[in-house]
Amino acid sequence: MKPDSPLVILEIRTGHPDNLARFESDPPESFLGPELAGSLKGLHLEADFLFLFFAKSVDPQDFLARFPELELRQTHELRYDQWQDGAGSPPFSVGPITIRPVFGTDFGPGPDQAPKNGQDVANGGLGAPQGGPGIAKPLLIDPGLAFGFGGHPTTRACLEFLARLYRPGTTVSPSPETALDLGCGTGILALAAARLGAKKVLGLDHSHLAVDAANHNARLNNLAGSVTVKRALAQDFAAYPASLLLANIPLFVLRDLVELGAFAGRDYSIVSGLLPEEGDTFLELLSPKLPHKILDARRSDRWISYLIQPAA
Repeated sequence: MKPDSPLVILEIRTGHPDNLARFESDPPESFLGPELAGSLKGLHLEADFLFLFFAKSVDPQDFLARFPELELRQTHELRYDQWQDGAGSPPFSVGPITIRPVFGTDFGPGPDQAPKNGQDVANGGLGAPQGGPGIAKPLLIDPGLAFGFGGHPTTRACLEFLARLYRPGTTVSPSPETALDLGCGTGILALAAARLGAKKVLGLDHSHLAVDAANHNARLNNLAGSVTVKRALAQDFAAYPASLLLANIPLFVLRDLVELGAFAGRDYSIVSGLLPEEGDTFLELLSPKLPHKILDARRSDRWISYLIQPAA
C-alpha cells in the first residue's frame, strides 16, 4: 500500500475467545461473503477481538447480522502511513545486507508462482540476489499490515549478529545452515539468514498479518524455496531442530521457551526484544538450564540483544 492510501479497520469483539475458532480456520469468504472478502486486506485475532482491514469503507451489517455474538466496537479510518510507522523510508544497510523497504505493492502471487514484474524484483535491479564478497545483498521488505520493516533497534541488532555469523572468514564456524525464527513478524530476520547463506529457515508467528507479510516477502525476494513461514505459537516449536534460533520476542514468551528447553541443542541463539532489566532476567532464567557464553551484546537507549553460544 502507498503511504497515503486509506485504511479502514473494523474492531469487532467476539464475546469469548472460543468464538474466534472459525475465523482462525475458515477462509474469509466463508464468513465474510464474497463482497467483503474481495475488499479484505488482512485480519488479525487477539484475545477475543477480530480486526478486519480494508482499503476502503465497507458496510459490515450483513456479516454482523449472521453472527449475533459479534459486536462492532469501533471503526478506525486512517492513512497507511499512520498505521505503518516508517512508510516511505529510504533503504539502509546493516553489514552486507541492504534493506529496501517496499511500499506501494499489493501482496504478490501464490507461493508456486513467479513474482510480479519479473524475476529481478528480488534484487531491486542490483544484480544477483546472493551477491558476493564485499557486495551488498539486497532484501526487499514490504511490511504490509504487520509492523516492522527493519528500522527498529532490536531488528538492527539481530541483523548485525547475523552478519557476524555469516561473514566470510569469520571465527564463528561453521555458519548455521538451518534457522528457526520464532515470532518472525514480516520475515526480515528469516529472509536475511537465507540471503546470507542459511539453506533452510522456518519462520513462525501467531499473527495472520505477520504470516501474510512474511510469505509475501519470501516470494518477493525469490526465497520461498528456502524460507517457510507458518502460523503457530512459538512454544509449540520449541523442540524444532535448527542450528540457529532467532527470537526477537517478549520476555513472557522467552520464559516459556527456556522452560521448554528451546535453547538447548543449538549452535547459536539470537535473542532480542528485551528491555535491559528484562535481559538480566532472561539470562538468570537461562543460566541454570543451559551453560552458555555471550558472544556479543548490543544495547541501545531502551533495548538489549544477545548473541549466545552454548558452553562447550
